[in-house]
Amino acid sequence: MAQNKKNYNSNNQNYNNNNNQQKVKHSGAKSTTYTPNSGPNKGVEQHLTTGWRLSNGELIAIKCVTTTKSDLSEKGWFGSVACTFTNTKTGVKSFHWGTMQKNGGKVVIDSMAFVINPRAKNGGYAGTFIRSN
Repeated sequence: MAQNKKNYNSNNQNYNNNNNQQKVKHSGAKSTTYTPNSGPNKGVEQHLTTGWRLSNGELIAIKCVTTTKSDLSEKGWFGSVACTFTNTKTGVKSFHWGTMQKNGGKVVIDSMAFVINPRAKNGGYAGTFIRSN
């Protein structure tokens, strides 16, 4: 009988240790504003949202920035935000247009059903979304 108790306790202890491990993050995002000192947007406040995502074991770096074409709507969203996705392992880059929320820095790329949200819990989120009707 003592043997069974010992096995139960050791199995239970292993179970508890496995549950206490932190989940591994698969994405993140940050947002900031800056004013360039040179280039075509010199002196104009720019909004930048950066993000990252692990996809099939490869790191995808994401950079979205307002451009001279970015117009602010009445609802507080910039249109024509330039987004570049870079696979850091292969170096492959892809370009997409998106929209950015001025206050939160959230970027939505409708053509990919993709969102980069720096205000999501646990350090931001970069990934797919499902549009609700």
